[in-house]
Amino acid sequence: MTALAAAEGCHSTAALADRHFSMLAAALESIEGRSEALTSRLAAAEAEAAMYKARMEAAEHGLARLTAQLESGNTEQQAQKREVCRLSALLEASQLQAALSSEQLLADVGEERARCERLRAVRDDALLQRDDALLELANAYADIDAMQATLADSALYVRQLRQRVTELELRQQQQQHQAAKQQHGGQADWREHRDQGVFSIASIQASVQAAVAAAAQEPEAERKRRIRQLQLRWHPDKNPVLKEFATEVTKVINEAVAALEGQQ
Repeated sequence: MTALAAAEGCHSTAALADRHFSMLAAALESIEGRSEALTSRLAAAEAEAAMYKARMEAAEHGLARLTAQLESGNTEQQAQKREVCRLSALLEASQLQAALSSEQLLADVGEERARCERLRAVRDDALLQRDDALLELANAYADIDAMQATLADSALYVRQLRQRVTELELRQQQQQHQAAKQQHGGQADWREHRDQGVFSIASIQASVQAAVAAAAQEPEAERKRRIRQLQLRWHPDKNPVLKEFATEVTKVINEAVAALEGQQ
């Protein structure tokens, strides 16, 4: 009984020891599991710490960069302020120079306007002198035309007179009484031919009437100029060689002009 009891006691002790061992093994496994979990959590914590450290380093770099940018911005802002001050001073100097230039420009403009007024006055005087000169020139041309026409008519009349003298000389050579023929030749003048040839009153009257009629078709200024030119051409003072004949022609011209004015 004692041995059996001892055996049972040993068996109980062994069973208890097995239970304790099982419990210890389970506890050990639990501890190992917890240890592994803690190890995993520690690794995760270390990884998270490394990540936070990297973030902190990046933040520090960003902060350093921002600090550098801020310092650079302050430097640039100071440079900009200095540039603004310089530009403000330059603007004030430019405004002062512009004011002085404006005053000088106004003075120059006043002088230029006065000069322009003087030039306009000189130009107006020159235009008046030019108009007077043109009028005198037109009158001179009219006188020249009249003189040329008078010279041409005088030359034609002289040629006719020479021809007439030649005819008279031939007749005088054929006549027996040379003295009587010479006296007859001395009394001959333009009245013998007033109704014959180019210098007949009829032909001159026709040409004068045609000239007056042509002048009547022109404007008033041109009409007056042509009539004046015609009157100057046959004025007795401008035709000393044909003074009596020119007087007759002048009467014809005046009659034609009077008739023209009566028609108007």
